[in-house]
This record gives sequence, structure tokens and C-alpha cells, in this order.
Amino acid sequence: MWSELLGVEKVGAEDSFFDLGGHSLIAVRLFANIKKVWGTDFPISALFEAPTIRKCAALIADAGGASDDAANTPAEPKRRFTHLVPMHQGEGGPKTPFFLVAGMFGNVLNLRHLAHLLGTERPFYGLQARGLYGDAAPHETLREAARDMIAEIRQVAPRGPYMLGGFSGGGITAYEIAQQLTAEGESVDALVMLDTPLPRRRPLTRRDRAAIQWQEMRREGPLYPVKWAGRRVAWERAKRRPIDVTATEAQFHDTAIEAAFYRAIAVYDLKPWDGPLTLFRPPLKGRWEVAPGRWVSSERAYVLPDNDWSGWAPQLEVFEVPGDHDSMVLEPNVRVLAARMRRIIDAAERRRDEDWPRLKAAE
Repeated sequence: MWSELLGVEKVGAEDSFFDLGGHSLIAVRLFANIKKVWGTDFPISALFEAPTIRKCAALIADAGGASDDAANTPAEPKRRFTHLVPMHQGEGGPKTPFFLVAGMFGNVLNLRHLAHLLGTERPFYGLQARGLYGDAAPHETLREAARDMIAEIRQVAPRGPYMLGGFSGGGITAYEIAQQLTAEGESVDALVMLDTPLPRRRPLTRRDRAAIQWQEMRREGPLYPVKWAGRRVAWERAKRRPIDVTATEAQFHDTAIEAAFYRAIAVYDLKPWDGPLTLFRPPLKGRWEVAPGRWVSSERAYVLPDNDWSGWAPQLEVFEVPGDHDSMVLEPNVRVLAARMRRIIDAAERRRDEDWPRLKAAE
């Protein structure tokens, strides 16, 4: 099964799925086949627990779906979460875990490189979206998503302080998690965003929208309005299409997750954040120059050096890292990101350790 899916002639029992070139789409097909053959259903995030054939066999055996030989293999952790994905157990002693929310599509697999690099010092957990795979419906509000993620976070870290982050749109969910935790009396020592946009984007002016339309007309020709309308209609139909589990058992529900996320941020009650916030972003890149020095991105948002967060988070710090929005968390760019994130996280822990005697005396 592994050999066929990965396109590798020989696969050893201890060979890692990721080292053999495995990615998220192959992972979905792998677990769809496992469900078909053994009748056991796992989230693809189980690959972080069981990245080899031997460990995967133990996982299946533990669920009661494998042979006696496979059942003799010691099983890995039995806890199953909807959101929480243990991505690295940590090798540096009892340091504060780091929790990172996946991007808008809710998939944590693209964050595995970052987990490996930061996990050498502390436990690293991903937080994935509900409804990514299977028949569960996605969350319709960020408040509810954050609430359910906090419930799972507390199962491994019952009390703070907490270290949080989010990639892309996941940074908005991490922001809400931080807000809820502090409202519950917990402390958040670090909040990190990886190229996260502000949910309330500045609307483009009528003049700037006209400038974009004019540039697109010149680039695509007079049929541009027809092409644009066709793409828009196709997207609207796709996001309203109900999830058919039987027809999409080997697929992610990307479109449903995306549509639910956009509905959630449209009604999100954004509040200021008085704690630390660090934004890592790639070099600024605009698609349309609508006025001298004023650029608009391909997402039709103004290109701003702080992603427009400064007005909401007075303690915001911004750092530029190599790559683009997607490749900043992939090799080799992720090594720079991980090194700079480590400095921010370590500095937050040092500040806490320095403040601890004073805070203890004040109690």
C-alpha cells in the first residue's frame, strides 16, 4: 500500500512517510485505504504519531483492526483529539509547550518542518480545523472554534502560561484563543502570527478598484469581465455544495473549510490585544500598483508592512523572513523562521522567569 501510494519500490518498516516524499494528499488516500481494508478511521494527523509502517500497524492494531502479529507491536498514544495534533514531543526538558493553529484550510501537515525545528527544545502541538476530513461540520464562528481548541489545549496543559501562534488565517483564531485565555485569568507569554492578515481589511477605494479593473482589462483583454464572472460563479457554487462523505472520502474539504472561515471572520468581534504580539511575514509583494507607492495584493488587500495590526496590538513587533506566504514554513526558508521564533519564545520565557519572584511576592 505504502509503496504504491508513494511511488517507491521498496519501503522499510522503519522508513518515515515524510522522508519518502509523503504529503497531505497522499496521506488522505493512505488513510482512506486503511479505512477500507481494516475498517478503522484515523485523522491524517495520526502520521505524526505513526510515520512508519511499523507504528502505523500498531495504531491499527490498537484500534482493533489488524492481525495478531501487528497487535504484538507496542501501541503509541491512544488519545484522540479533534483539533490538537502532537507534532513533536520535545527534547529539551519540561519547557512550556507551543501551540500553533493551522492556516485557513485547517491542515497542519505543512507545519511539520517548523514543528521539527522548534520541537528540539519544547513540545510542539498543531491545532487543526474541525471538518477538515470526515463528516463533521466546520465551526461557524471563531469564538466557538477557539473555545473548543482551548478545551483540548487544557487536556495537555491545564494551566498557563501559554505560548500560542497561528499560520496565515490561523493567526486570527490564535488571537481569539489568547483573548479567551486571558479573560479566564491565564497568562499568554507569547503570541506569534505567521503572515496573518487583519480580519477587518481596509476596503479598497472606488478609484483603486477602478485602477485594478483597468489593469486587468489591459492584461486579459475585453473578455476579462466574462472570465471574472465565470470564476466567481464557480467558487460560489463550490462553497455552497454540501459535503458528501462517500464521494470525497479521499479528499480534504478545503472549500467548505474556506467558506466557513470567511463567514466566521465576517462576523468576528475583533478586540484590541494588550499583550505581546509578534508578526513574521515574507517580503512585501503587490500585484497592482494603484497609486505611486501604494500596492494591492492578489487577495485585493492593501500591502502594509504590519499587515494592519498595529492599531489593534500596541506591543506588536514585525520581522521579515525569506520566502513567500506558503514557502516561509517550508525548507529551506523555515530554518530562518524557526531560529527567529526561537529567540522570541526564549526571550518570553526569560521575562517570565525574571518577573516570577516579583509576582509571587505580590500575591
